[in-house]
Amino acid sequence: MKRIGIIIDKIAYLGGWFTGWLVPLMMMLVVVDVFMRYVMNRPLMVSDEFSAYMLVALSFLGLAYTWREKGHVRVEILVSRLPPRIYGWVRLLGLILTLIFMIEMDLAAYKMIAYALQMNLRSSTWLMFPLFWPQLPVFIGFVMLTLLLIVDIARAAVKIRAGERVEE
Repeated sequence: MKRIGIIIDKIAYLGGWFTGWLVPLMMMLVVVDVFMRYVMNRPLMVSDEFSAYMLVALSFLGLAYTWREKGHVRVEILVSRLPPRIYGWVRLLGLILTLIFMIEMDLAAYKMIAYALQMNLRSSTWLMFPLFWPQLPVFIGFVMLTLLLIVDIARAAVKIRAGERVEE
């Protein structure tokens, strides 16, 4: 299980690395579009659409990395005052509830992609880009976060069983 956890951590890190490169790529696309629009008087017709797709990919592919780096919003005013043993159980329960929620999100994202493929959905712009591609990062991001949750649940359970402090 430890090896699987390391592999999933590396995949999450890879997602963070990839999304880190999407930011300057998206910025360059917008700068080129501004240059083409106002200097050359020939705007890029795809920059708005692809910038939006990159923003979706950036948001969802970075979910697992943000989880690993403890970057998601937490409200710990009550649980931070609990004894370590009780805190561990509360943390484990929270992770399990989050996993249940993420499994539902995985299924919803899968159904969204399946529907887009079945109906051959395309963007409403002149490019008519297949919507399966911008929806795919949503599903991948959710699955990566779900896998990280499973690893964190296993790690928390092992620590509780050993009587160690569960990490925040």
